[in-house]
Parts: sequence; structure tokens; C-alpha cells
Amino acid sequence: MKKILIPVDFKFNSYDAIDYAINFFKHEQCEFYFLNTYSYDISGLNTIDLLQADGDWYDKPKHDSEDNLGKTIQKYALNNRESKHHFSAISEYSNLIEGMKKAIKDINIDLVVLPGKDQTGKDSIRYSRNTKRIIEHIRECPVMIIPASAKVHKKPKFVLVSSFDLDLPIKELDNWYELVEIAKGCIKIVTLSGKEELSEVQKTNQNKVHSHLEKLSEEKIEVEYIKNAPALKDFARYHSDYIMCLIDRKPDLWRKLGIIHSRITNLGPLPSTPVIALHR
Repeated sequence: MKKILIPVDFKFNSYDAIDYAINFFKHEQCEFYFLNTYSYDISGLNTIDLLQADGDWYDKPKHDSEDNLGKTIQKYALNNRESKHHFSAISEYSNLIEGMKKAIKDINIDLVVLPGKDQTGKDSIRYSRNTKRIIEHIRECPVMIIPASAKVHKKPKFVLVSSFDLDLPIKELDNWYELVEIAKGCIKIVTLSGKEELSEVQKTNQNKVHSHLEKLSEEKIEVEYIKNAPALKDFARYHSDYIMCLIDRKPDLWRKLGIIHSRITNLGPLPSTPVIALHR
């Protein structure tokens, strides 16, 4: 049984991500965990104010979180009574990243699904702050980012994108291929480099991945070369029936300091193309 974690804030884009995930795993036995984290707004309060705060002030965030999660569970449980899906709620007093990491570890989550549209504007070219934080910090399992207008296509093409300057773990590829099989999809490889500019290391790593995936799929897999990130974004814009899958390397010091970001964060929200972040 697949275990899917979906952080929710009870806004429309949260429900878009849930709807997509339910359709994507329509024929799969799944447990969906809806996570909502909450905290207390103590800005402007001093120690005396906090000591004098009544029980209702402390109880309200927890009550609101549990109440809204209960309504969400009820909505999806009623609409999916005949399906193979089960729904659970997690209400957690913590920040979002800590709450997600705890749930992933405690439940052994297979996949995180989240909305990919910034709430500030329909045509935003940047992810929301929380989405960026999840992309940058959640590395324990794949993360699937769903634009609001994304549709579940029959037999979608999963595009594996990498520069192949590092060796990719076979186990990670095998886990990813399970998603391809669930969607009855096919595979394409995109190499972020000019074909003539590949180093020997890149060629070796690319051939290893290409050979392994052809054995798994028992089909010929096309390889395309795209030289830079802007060209990759243009490629994605014209292929809304694709699912872009990017290998996110382990963060170096500059990423940990927030000076640079991952290739996935820099790619930004795609209008209707889902993105899967895989981790090395």
C-alpha cells in the first residue's frame, strides 16, 4: 500500500493537489495522510500576556486544525467510498518542515504531494515560500508538485531530467519507476547538456541509467539534449501531458545558507505540468 502525505492549509490549491493525487492513484491501494500544522501568534505579546491568556486562546488553533481536517476527511471519504483509498488526518503543533519530517519518518511515507502554484498571483513565476521550503528541505522521499490546472493524462510521459554529472542511485530509479507503472506511463530522458559537450563521466552515468530503465520498461527510451534551464522551462510549457522528473542533488554549503537554490526551485511553477523532485 502506498502512503501519500499531503500538507494542507484548507485553501483551494490544497484541494487541487488532493484531487490530482486521488486520480493519479485511482487503481492503487493507498493511504492518504492530510497534514496540517499550526502555531500560536505571540507577536506583540509579553510574558504577562501569555500567562494571562485563557484556555480558549490555547485551544483555538488546535480545534480549528482538527475541525477543518475532519471536514476534509469526511469530504473525500464520502466521495471515495468504493475506492481502494483510505484517508487519515494529522494535526501537529510544529512548523511545517518539522511536522512533515516527523510524519515521513513515523509513517514511512512513500511520496509527498503538494500544490505548485504561488497563492499571490495566477501568473506568478515563483513558488510560494512554503513550497520552496519543502523543495529545499524535504529529501526523505520524492516530492510531487501539482499546478492548479494539471490534469491526469492517460499514459503520460515521465521525463527524467539530469545533467548526469553524478551517478544516480539504482534504488531511487526503481522507486521512481513504480510511479511510471502506476500511471501506465512511458519514459523519456532529457540530458541537461549539449550532446557534444558531455564528459566521459556524464556519458557513463547516462548510459547506466538509460540501460537500466530500458530493462525495466522493455522499451526503447528516447534521449533528448537541452542545454540550459530556460530551454528546459520552454520545453515543459509545451508539453502539459508530460511529468517532469528532476534529480535534485544533495545541498552544498551555499544552498544550506540560502544563497543559491535547487534547480527545481529555480525552474519555478509550470502552468500545467507536474514536477517530481527525486533526491540523490
